[in-house]
This record gives sequence, C-alpha cells and structure tokens, in this order.
Amino acid sequence: MKYKIIDNFLNNDDFNQLCSLKLEKISSKKIRVYNNRIYKNGSIDNSCLSEELIKKMHQNYHNVALNLLKELNPKKIPLYEYSDFHIIETGSSYKYPIHRDTPKKLLSGVIYLMPKENSGTFIYSNKKGDNKIQIEWKQNRGFFFSRTENTSYHSYEGNNQDNRIALIYNLMTNNLKGVCEVENISYYKVIVREFLNPYLYRFFRFVL
Repeated sequence: MKYKIIDNFLNNDDFNQLCSLKLEKISSKKIRVYNNRIYKNGSIDNSCLSEELIKKMHQNYHNVALNLLKELNPKKIPLYEYSDFHIIETGSSYKYPIHRDTPKKLLSGVIYLMPKENSGTFIYSNKKGDNKIQIEWKQNRGFFFSRTENTSYHSYEGNNQDNRIALIYNLMTNNLKGVCEVENISYYKVIVREFLNPYLYRFFRFVL
C-alpha cells in the first residue's frame, strides 16, 4: 500500500478553527459524520463547516491534494469531480472494522485534530488483518492514500479514553466505470457492492 504522511498539513488558522468546532456530544460507542463537500463548479453542501471555511480550505489545499494523487495514482486525476471535507467524531470505545474505501474516493485523506493523544489509523496487507501497522496519531498529521481493489485495507478506533475527532479530506468522483477501467476491475461487481455497502455500514454501526 502506497501512502504519504504529512505533518502540520493544515495551516495554524485552519487547524485552530477546526479544533474549536462545537459538535454534538456522542456516546463512547457511537460515531458521527458531518458531511461537507465542494464541487468543481463551486457549489457546496455543508453541515458543521461554514461555506466560507470550505472555500478557504479548498483554495489552500486542493493543489496539494492533486499533487498527492498525481504521485500515488496519476491515472485517476481526470476523474476528479468534487472534494469532501467531512468531520468525523469516533467514540472512545468505537471500532470501525477493516475495510477498503469506495472506488469513488480517488484520494483518501485523514488529518488528526483532537485530542492531543489517541489511536491513529491501522493499515493491513489484506482483509484478514495481516501485517498490521499503525499510522500513529499526531495532531495536524495528514495520512493519504489512493485505494486499489486488492490493497488499502485499513481500520480505525478510539483509544478507550477520549473521543477522536478528525478531518476527512477526499478527492472524489461519481464515475465508477472510469475508476474500474483504471484499476482493471469488474464494473458490474463494483456497482453491486456499492449498492450493498450502505446496508452493511448501518449493520456495523448497530452491532459495534
């Protein structure tokens, strides 16, 4: 699995603004995702972030993200359509299972926000969880990769002490057929899996 780690990814102003967000309280066994998105045409969908902040972060980091994608998987660059700036709060005892990201994610990124200490992201050589490596938690550390069908398995969880708050920064597409052509995988297999994944996600949220 190819990946990049960038410490101090956000400038101080953006980092401090994100760390000062007032989020709804969740229990230690829950996870909460705040969806924020900006499209190529400039339109925005937002929940916990202001349109002004989303535009500013897009301006500040879009070229950086494109250069990361160019390094990790350049054939996917023409497929780009929009960017996610999601905020995810993970309960202190919540565990998200081993998974690979949706093919819609051209570049997957996480920037660790709060608290000062927590568990980072765990990466594996396969779905069984072999060769576990932790990308250690460090505030304002960015961890980026471009998923492929047979690699990029990962998971994350709380540290049983504090809730974990992170910025998810993804470069995205809706062109699944184009992704499948780049990755040389079955388009029909992928669309069936993409249809089922939301139901599996809700199941894991319920049982964990």
